[in-house]
Amino acid sequence: MNMKQLRYFLAVAEELNFTRAAAKVNIAQPPLSQQIMALEAELGTPLFIREKRKVELTEAGRILVVHAHRVLNAASAAIGAVRAAERGANAKLTVGAIYSSIYAFLPDTLRVFRSIEPRTEVSIQEMTINQQVHAIKEGRIEIGMVRGHVYDSEITTEHLFRERLVLAVPHNMIFASDEIIDVQSLAEMPLVAVTRGPTRGYGDRILNIFEQEDLQPRVVNEVADMHTSICMVAAGMGVAIVPSTLQLLQPRGVRFIQIDSVAAHITFSLAWRSKQVSSSMATFLDAARQNAKSLLAEHADLFMRLPQTAGAKTVPQRAVAVA
Repeated sequence: MNMKQLRYFLAVAEELNFTRAAAKVNIAQPPLSQQIMALEAELGTPLFIREKRKVELTEAGRILVVHAHRVLNAASAAIGAVRAAERGANAKLTVGAIYSSIYAFLPDTLRVFRSIEPRTEVSIQEMTINQQVHAIKEGRIEIGMVRGHVYDSEITTEHLFRERLVLAVPHNMIFASDEIIDVQSLAEMPLVAVTRGPTRGYGDRILNIFEQEDLQPRVVNEVADMHTSICMVAAGMGVAIVPSTLQLLQPRGVRFIQIDSVAAHITFSLAWRSKQVSSSMATFLDAARQNAKSLLAEHADLFMRLPQTAGAKTVPQRAVAVA
């Protein structure tokens, strides 16, 4: 078994079509089929059920998909680490992050981290929460910045803070002088909502505000991500419910209104694969914790008190100094 065979196997597993898979990996179909048959012969079991009009994975094939991703990701990580070392870095750390954290939370976290480990190269990848969960399990990222709790036995979640949800409105929209909106009034406004995903995610947490009061929001548009919703708000195409830390970015053409609801909050968390914490990961986690404390102290109005959970999982914290 070699990495080329695994790449060919994953191409067929993803396409479930040998012709499309061959085009995807840029070889002819006969040699692709030969490589797959050689892999099956080595493993002693068929990986695909081949029919005239359909190709399906066997149970053994489904198992190999998981392990093939891990092997290829580990190889990619090794190559990245070697190349980072060639550029003068001691190690490489890959972090996944939701959109809002990239601008509102990550910069100061990275500053603290680099003051401790200046020779560790950090790669940041913007991902949805679901993408981060898969990437952590497959070894493509080491730490994720997510919302809420990841309910997976392979992943540890640590809540950093609970921030308020606020209403983003076009800058020229008129409100009462106190600029606080109740959910009843909000339900009548044209809402740009983030599409709900296959698992309970950000879009569902937003709609929970209305469900808590048995109200139906007036959704005029659904978008894939938060920054698209902010763009549409700035264009006057509706309003959007967003985390309060977006106020720190001061997006042009948008201002923010408080929402009068106990359900208007969302948790920001770190996630990583359980029992696999390297020295660089531990330093980054500590830097994130320190940055969270600074944010809470400096912008207390943006956050709600986060209760301590008895069963919360964390890694040992170390002292982190700011340069």
